[in-house]
Amino acid sequence: MADDTPDLTAGVALDDIPADGLLAGKVGDADVMLARWTDDAGRPQVSALSAACTHRGAQLPTGLRVGDSVVCPFHHACFDLRNGEAVSAPAIGPLGVWPVTVDGDRVTVQAAAEPAPGEPSRVDNDRGVTRVVVVGGGAGGFAAVERLRRVGYTGALALVSAEPNLPLDRPELSKNYLSGGKQVTDLPLLPADWYDEHDVETHLAVTATALDLAERVVSLSDGTELTYDALVLSTGGSPVRPDLPGFDRPDAFLLRTLEDADAIIAASEGKRVVVVGSGFIGLETAAALRQREVDVTVVAPGTVPMLRQLGEDLGRVLRSLHEENGTRFVDGRAAAWDGQALELEDGQRVEADLLVVGLGVEPRTALAQDAGLEVDDGVLVDATFETKVRGVFAVGDIARFPDPLTGRSIRVEHWAQAQRSGALAAVNLLGGQQAITEPPFYWTQQFGKSFRLSGHADSLEHGDADGSAADRQLLVTFREEGRVVAAAGLGRDRDLLKVEDSELRQPAL
Repeated sequence: MADDTPDLTAGVALDDIPADGLLAGKVGDADVMLARWTDDAGRPQVSALSAACTHRGAQLPTGLRVGDSVVCPFHHACFDLRNGEAVSAPAIGPLGVWPVTVDGDRVTVQAAAEPAPGEPSRVDNDRGVTRVVVVGGGAGGFAAVERLRRVGYTGALALVSAEPNLPLDRPELSKNYLSGGKQVTDLPLLPADWYDEHDVETHLAVTATALDLAERVVSLSDGTELTYDALVLSTGGSPVRPDLPGFDRPDAFLLRTLEDADAIIAASEGKRVVVVGSGFIGLETAAALRQREVDVTVVAPGTVPMLRQLGEDLGRVLRSLHEENGTRFVDGRAAAWDGQALELEDGQRVEADLLVVGLGVEPRTALAQDAGLEVDDGVLVDATFETKVRGVFAVGDIARFPDPLTGRSIRVEHWAQAQRSGALAAVNLLGGQQAITEPPFYWTQQFGKSFRLSGHADSLEHGDADGSAADRQLLVTFREEGRVVAAAGLGRDRDLLKVEDSELRQPAL
């Protein structure tokens, strides 16, 4: 224990706990934080909570306190300081709660073998829902299922997934799993027995082929028909495969599923790989394969990778990071693949043994559109993620919803946003009226560095940079019509949280 880290079992002065902050300390070997707050009756209270985020272990006292919540500095998960509940993705599990005694102006935490898990909030089933069907086993669908059981819904609950596995931590596929840093056993979001223990009816490796809104029936590819009182559509996106010569060859790969990742790992060992696309999937794939010492060339138009996702300043830093680690970049547009080289539109040929296409995804909206739901580059929903058909919600990659900052209709293809929308839909289908208030957030991890962005803008190419690109400590803000609408950071985690809180959590205009 560091000399300046208080032993909370020995007690601390109440005034040592900041009224609007947190006090970090120790209980034995455990990192614990103290928070002061006021209950509904106006009485002062103190909580002692485990200090590590349950998502990736970040120290929450280095994050930002917002009211009676704390936001994680890494991936912006949010926890209720009164009871330890994980209230916002990507965290799922609650913080441990330690017994605490307040005697006058002295606060003491009681040592315990294990802290008690935080108690979840409950939601009344005001709509009288008795059967929920969730279509899609990705982030949004999983979050809806998990939150329904967490808030106390006890009715029938079915999860339909086109993939053969239970919901996985998909971002890890292009990060630590593809690089070899994690094993397949590390990927499930929850263990298989959780679904049995919580009476979740799972339909794996099947697709929803038809939706009858009038009769409230979902038809599956194996002939099963599922009836529902409430429906959550989380059908996700399909990786873009350009209609170019050779892009349908068996040595041309996409990355979306566990099977895709396994196929790339098996095929790339000792080979030369050309990656088409310099967005999230393209560059994360390149970084992961370089960590396996695979020869990698990235082909994309322009000289700044992830320009649309991070802006020019951070995009240039990201390119330099890749080049330091052996990734090559070629400016150009793909024209054809023959198994030996990628031909570009300008006639260049990039020799390689296999191709990985990372050009984003297209929303899978056919099921919703064929059923008669409103679709316009996504399924149209309100701020609660409900469509105009009562009891039918759309979340994740397919949802087009009002931006909480500007009120404009947007669609966001990122993990945390999908989880947040799924959790909100779960509460609202029971009768809640919780609107999205958090700005979109996403991150990418490459070569040990995490680039993060909060907010949404039509263009992120040019922003106002603060810090040093050379030191890789950079915060960039992006404006539209004079106001900050997004911010991106590298090595400036708490500053990014402050911008998010002060500029990006405002109500819609």
